[in-house]
Amino acid sequence: MAKAKVVNSADAVTVIFKGNKNNPEPSTGIIKFPGGRVEVTRCDDGTYWAHLNIEEVGNIIDSRMDVVGVQLAKTVHEIPYGDQVNHFAFKISPTPPTEDKK
Repeated sequence: MAKAKVVNSADAVTVIFKGNKNNPEPSTGIIKFPGGRVEVTRCDDGTYWAHLNIEEVGNIIDSRMDVVGVQLAKTVHEIPYGDQVNHFAFKISPTPPTEDKK
């Protein structure tokens, strides 16, 4: 059975996926909470999809986006169609893509 490393502290839990094919781990990790879930899925090419699923349309009540090296006057941004959004997804590479992969 594939297992992920779980680290517990006084007030947090961390699930660690290392992506090591020699040490099988789940391809997907899910955190469920009242109102939605967060899911991280490893793709065959070693990249990851990170999903945020919202159970009920209109339940997004605030948002934030931080930008490295940029001091934003406002850290809260209005989400386009925010009253209709129920899913966000980001594809993430563990290393910066090379020029030929962009």
